[in-house]
Amino acid sequence: MTPGKLLARLRQHADTLERWVRTSLTHFKSILGFNVLKGVVIPEKCLCAAIGKGHVTVVCGTQFLSRPRVVGFRRFRFEEGRYPRPEELASAIRSARDAFRARDAVIVLSVPRSWVLTTVVELPPVVKENLASVIAYELDRFTPFTPTEAMYDFAIASEDAEKLKIAIVAMRSGTAKPYLDALMAHGVSPVRITTEMTAFGTLCVILGNARGMVLCITVDEEGYDGCLMKDGVFLAGSSGRLAGTDREEDIGEIRAGLSPLLAGFETEGLPPNVFLEASGRYARLDEELGVPVKTIGREDVRRFFRADIEDGVAGPLGGLVETIWPGAKGFNLAKKRLEERCRGLTTPVTWVLIALIAAAAVLYLVVPLHMEKARLNRIEYQVKIRRGEIRAIEALRQEIASIEADIKRIREFKESTPMALDVMKELTTILPKSVWLTRLRITGETVETEGYAGSATEMLPKLEQSGLFKKVEFSSPTIRDTRQNADRFVIKMQMEGFEEKKAGGPKDERKK
Repeated sequence: MTPGKLLARLRQHADTLERWVRTSLTHFKSILGFNVLKGVVIPEKCLCAAIGKGHVTVVCGTQFLSRPRVVGFRRFRFEEGRYPRPEELASAIRSARDAFRARDAVIVLSVPRSWVLTTVVELPPVVKENLASVIAYELDRFTPFTPTEAMYDFAIASEDAEKLKIAIVAMRSGTAKPYLDALMAHGVSPVRITTEMTAFGTLCVILGNARGMVLCITVDEEGYDGCLMKDGVFLAGSSGRLAGTDREEDIGEIRAGLSPLLAGFETEGLPPNVFLEASGRYARLDEELGVPVKTIGREDVRRFFRADIEDGVAGPLGGLVETIWPGAKGFNLAKKRLEERCRGLTTPVTWVLIALIAAAAVLYLVVPLHMEKARLNRIEYQVKIRRGEIRAIEALRQEIASIEADIKRIREFKESTPMALDVMKELTTILPKSVWLTRLRITGETVETEGYAGSATEMLPKLEQSGLFKKVEFSSPTIRDTRQNADRFVIKMQMEGFEEKKAGGPKDERKK
């Protein structure tokens, strides 16, 4: 492998490691900033304000013990045919907060369909790990907006081995800025900015307990919106304005606009699963679309949420459930704005968690040292009170070692040469009773005997057969003593095994 290829591979691994570290730090930061009390132990209220032509609709809900509940709604009327002014929106939200006693409620803003652009783009799967940066870099290619002038959010609509389908929802930040500034002037800061179209899709999925692919349609005098969802994730959308002059033409336009979304069911090989909210002169549209339709109305909302809410509020209600419903998925166009504003800020829970982590780290480092130090002190105390016993034990060990050394020397001396008593016992055993000895001398490895025998020559074979002696021979001529009638002899011999022990090995090995 060339140095250039090796460097490129190392750079690739370094980039992968960097993306993994950034993702891990992001998840860790979200965990530290998560308040585990709100909505579980502490009731949390949420207000969703939806901007419409001539009105602002505010829906209030609560979450307690992780159970969402809709409290009610308020609709504030303004001049017909135009969207409310920023000050009018702020005034409506303040009035709703006072009416629902929700001064500390979370604020969600739902913007009209005409402010928002939805699109689905395809990207290679390799960008998934760094998808946010890729979307920000390519946003001006996917939409008419640049990242600096847009408020946007995205979600993975589908993915396979060859491509990712990314659903992008965006709007021009200058459109919402006057409203956000007016709210900020009154101490109100939305935590989520959603759209009527995608919020209605989320609501239909929850109301219908829908699984798989569903098409959610809302139609009123202003126009229509279609939202194709799959497992709660936005796949595609379609919207359009209606002329309102000819109802048949409007219905034909709705059918044409929704046909690409209905084609998604044919592609998946599924029957159409359609939810509809229609108002005004389109109230009977469910009978004219040509597909089975389930109408979402006031009774469905009352039965599911146990709250009396008027027709035509499915959009703001969807924005509410996106926030308080566990597991709900939706878009938040204010995500980037909130991240920039909250960068470097931490919640009290974050500080508590940081303090707990620091305390745990200190305990992890200090407690083992303290325990080992206490253990060492106990050992030193035990050694101190038993110092006299230790000295006595050491003295006994030295004495035992000295005795063992003496025993070893005695054993070595005993095994090095046969004892004189063994020699005398052997001679007494093998010599005939007619033989008596007058002198026995043992010097090292040599034994000399002197005495009288009836026949001195008979003694040599007997001594040779002994396992204790070898090289048995007369050291001087035998003399016949006539007075004793016996032969006087002097025999010299060597002790068997003495040379082997002295040399450290058998005779055969020495010869080799």
